[in-house]
Amino acid sequence: MERIEDFAMKTLLLLMFVTIAHSLSYCNFKLSSENLLLELKEESTIDLEVTCFNETTDDYNTVLEFLIQNKDVVYVQPPILILNPVNSTERIFIEGGSAGHTEVAIAAVDSTVKFKPLYIIVNVFKHNYLDILSQIFGWVYILSWGTSYYPQIYLNYKRKSVIGLNFDFVALNIVGYILYGVFILCVFFISDIQEEYFHRHPRGLIPVKVNDVVYNLHGTTALTVTVIQCFIYERGNQVVSLFGRIILGLIFTFSTIIIILAGVNVMDWLDFLYYCSYNKIVITALKYIPQAYMNFKRKSTQGWSIGLVILQLSGGIFSLLQMVLDSYNYNDWISIFGNPTKFMVGMLNLVFPTFFLIQHYILYRRRTPINKT
Repeated sequence: MERIEDFAMKTLLLLMFVTIAHSLSYCNFKLSSENLLLELKEESTIDLEVTCFNETTDDYNTVLEFLIQNKDVVYVQPPILILNPVNSTERIFIEGGSAGHTEVAIAAVDSTVKFKPLYIIVNVFKHNYLDILSQIFGWVYILSWGTSYYPQIYLNYKRKSVIGLNFDFVALNIVGYILYGVFILCVFFISDIQEEYFHRHPRGLIPVKVNDVVYNLHGTTALTVTVIQCFIYERGNQVVSLFGRIILGLIFTFSTIIIILAGVNVMDWLDFLYYCSYNKIVITALKYIPQAYMNFKRKSTQGWSIGLVILQLSGGIFSLLQMVLDSYNYNDWISIFGNPTKFMVGMLNLVFPTFFLIQHYILYRRRTPINKT
């Protein structure tokens, strides 16, 4: 008797499942593009290929609507799509309404139509020439900061000595690049991190560009070469100072704590990445101090490449210019705070190189060092 009741119950559940499944319509949608970059008032088109399968869809039209996150940024035509027949290709017209960032979600009016969520990400800028100029500024600062390491590398090679190059500067610099690289690479390549960023800044842009990625990877490589030079060339009695070791120890401890907090979900991973990038700000603020003090103590900048200083300064200028241009062009001043590290590093690379120029050309001009260390 129990077996008969159990069989009857299973049969009933199976019939209910079949009935529910029969009442649903499953669709496959494919967008010709999921990302758009538009100039203000520019119009673009996206094709939506629709394939639905379930005989119930023959009895009625499938209706789709477009849900715009920031309605003033773009205009979508038509605002509602009526798909009949259900297997078709529909054309969507999207026009830039105001500068900014928005997501356009595609949803079915009828809850019985099931498909994977679809989104179109649209960025609208004011002027195309400003966007081109921003890209130029971006590559100029990348080239400036990227090539700034070579004068020091060449000077070390030519002298077969690293005396005059402060080891605290080198050690702090490469650690800063590694930690900032974690932020840059994760924000640029990991879609889940990008979604979390847009959730916090729905009108913002991803604050990391391809030139930021190239800059960080190249800088880390160049600094690795400099570290190797510190081991193989004459260095006198220079070592990483107690001050430098304390700072590195604190940074390592802090980084260990925040990765544990993120790993146990006490902290969001985006916050973890921000804290990693903040280390870069601290390091940039501190790394120049030992070098400036060494120059002061020796009353000379010999062994410290002035070419590095000039290129660091020009890189800082163009990095800030790019951020200001993008913020104006996309009406997105939040992006400066979305990547505060880039902004602060740019500012610090204005202040400290200017001080080094004063040391080199005014305070210690044509002076030989009092001692080698």
